[in-house]
Amino acid sequence: MFQNESKENQIRKAVEDILKRKEFQQTDERNPIADMIRQIWDSFLEWARGLFKKRAGREVQFNPSEFSQNIDTVLKIALIILAVILLFIIIRLLIKKVYLPGKVRKNKIPKPHEYLENPDLAEEKMRSLMEQGRFNEALRFLYIALLLELHQRKVLRIEKWKTNRAYLREIAANNPEILSHMKELTGVFNACCYGNKEIDEACMNIWFQFYIEEKGKNEKQN
Repeated sequence: MFQNESKENQIRKAVEDILKRKEFQQTDERNPIADMIRQIWDSFLEWARGLFKKRAGREVQFNPSEFSQNIDTVLKIALIILAVILLFIIIRLLIKKVYLPGKVRKNKIPKPHEYLENPDLAEEKMRSLMEQGRFNEALRFLYIALLLELHQRKVLRIEKWKTNRAYLREIAANNPEILSHMKELTGVFNACCYGNKEIDEACMNIWFQFYIEEKGKNEKQN
């Protein structure tokens, strides 16, 4: 009996180790795949305990038909668990390798460092997109053009590795009077890029005017 309990604990630990892998973890909500596997595992343990209880206290006799049925049940449960794990891994791979890369290519988000050698190109693209009524994309380039202006004024320094939050920290240190506006604009930029939020012409014009005002400050310095 102690040997059976030891084996049960070893099997339980192996299953728990599988469920602790990152593909079965979700930070914000429960993972239905992991829950399903746990339910299957609990059902298997309940069946196994019942089998051991039936045989406890009497001599175990070998019954070929009963043994075959038990083996079939165990194999079916093992195959179900394996199929669920494989299906989950395949879906994850498809999402990572096919869906997400395609979505990124379709909606490529411009990066500030890509326009350091030709900063005027970001403004040109912004104005062209505004004329076409593609305000979401236009705002992305407006944000890049504005960061390039602040880079020229030495309010911040554009680097490939930096995030928008890092730029906000530099603005807070070097030009705090525009920090609240930049925080708000960063929020709109993130919503357009990552949240699929649609903005209208009125919203675009507000931030375009802000960009023109900041660009004017740069021209006065020169």
